[in-house]
Amino acid sequence: MPNRPIVIAFDVDSEGLLSLRQAFPDGEIDVIDGTRRGPLLSDQDVAAVDLLVLGVRDQVMDTLELCRSLRCQAGLEHTPLLVLVQPAQEGLVRAALAAGASSCLVLPVHAKELVSIVNRVRAGNQPGRHTLDLHHAQSEDQWRDHGGEA
Repeated sequence: MPNRPIVIAFDVDSEGLLSLRQAFPDGEIDVIDGTRRGPLLSDQDVAAVDLLVLGVRDQVMDTLELCRSLRCQAGLEHTPLLVLVQPAQEGLVRAALAAGASSCLVLPVHAKELVSIVNRVRAGNQPGRHTLDLHHAQSEDQWRDHGGEA
């Protein structure tokens, strides 16, 4: 990540925002209300973003739709997208990943976890990394045995 990372946070509560500021003390953290219509970020903003963070709204479907919208916006398809979920919402993790999130963390999060998740997403596919089938391989692992006899 660059020396001064740019983080865009949508609908993140004060606890999540505090964790982001601790994780990226030299970073620029922009807070955006994800309910606004139209493109959420300008083309100029998109090029510089290092991390997108979404808080979960009261209407979970709105959060998932925001996730899909960000993934469809040109220039953001490879930007790490993290969803912060409340402990009672752990069932949302699979839906968020299916909607385009790179990863999810259950609140409260620690600064170290945020930095680690960004580094892991940026590292890309690592054959042999266990993902519990929540993340799909980005490239074919030629050493993976699909079972059965040849």
